[in-house]
Amino acid sequence: MSLTLTSERNFRSQTVFQQGNLTVPQFSFLASLLTLGACAADQFVAPVLYSTSPLWAAAVCTALVRRRGHTGFERLEGAVDFGFSFERIALFVAAHALLVSSALLLPTKLEQLAGTVSSTGWITAGLKLSVLMPTLLLLPRERWSIVARTYATESIAALIVLFTFFPGRILATIWPWYGQVLGRLVFFLSAFFVHGITYAAALTPTIHGPGLDVTILPGCSGISGIELFDYLFAFVALLDWNRLRKGRLLLAYFGGIAVMLAGNGLRIVSFVVLGNHGFAEIVARFHLTAGWIFFSVLFLVYLFLIYSKLLAPSKR
Repeated sequence: MSLTLTSERNFRSQTVFQQGNLTVPQFSFLASLLTLGACAADQFVAPVLYSTSPLWAAAVCTALVRRRGHTGFERLEGAVDFGFSFERIALFVAAHALLVSSALLLPTKLEQLAGTVSSTGWITAGLKLSVLMPTLLLLPRERWSIVARTYATESIAALIVLFTFFPGRILATIWPWYGQVLGRLVFFLSAFFVHGITYAAALTPTIHGPGLDVTILPGCSGISGIELFDYLFAFVALLDWNRLRKGRLLLAYFGGIAVMLAGNGLRIVSFVVLGNHGFAEIVARFHLTAGWIFFSVLFLVYLFLIYSKLLAPSKR
């Protein structure tokens, strides 16, 4: 058996594989930035492609790649570099031009169905996400595998942002089932504190009480709490990215969404209980504005409980 000690600089020279005139970190940062600019340009020219998800995903990927301080943008001596070839840039531009042209040729009826919960709406949603695909043309597949291995956690974070940070379509799709589950849970818990309440099953279930009827609308699904959690959690993750345990961070993210949904259910229970114990006017007046305060406090409590467990041990 033979053991050889390798300096950090030599290790980086060996593992940060390069081609052209840019290092892997430089190329990854510029490719993410180029993708962000191209997505914005596509949406500006063809409004039917407008979606915040690809923009935020590209922006988060760009920010996290840049945040990786230990893989800075200095040139490594004696290494072969990454680079943008003219041919691949031309393919990238042509792909975006083809995508925009296709979007502009869509019938007006399809544009009107964009964002709706229908097969056509989902197809249009897929078209909006396809603005990210031309980025794959910037490098051969084997080179992308190197970038993917180097920035695996950043790529996963970008995918999470792409598919979960704006859950309106998901919640709208599952609302007929989720709304009933939420309504019955609220009714079951509220019945321990309020006598005489009844449950009316509907697309927007209603809990009838002696002093206040509470109708659970799609806007009461907890989506506002999830969106607030997404923004605050992303802000914390970006600030402490290099200090965090990425596996635990992923679990904490999905755990936080579950906490927000559970907290939203308890919030609605409080409306039923307080509204039917003499506070109906206060509940009706402040139930919307108080939601942001409630979800903000819930996030801070959750972060306080888990933050120390997310930090990687400090190296001495």
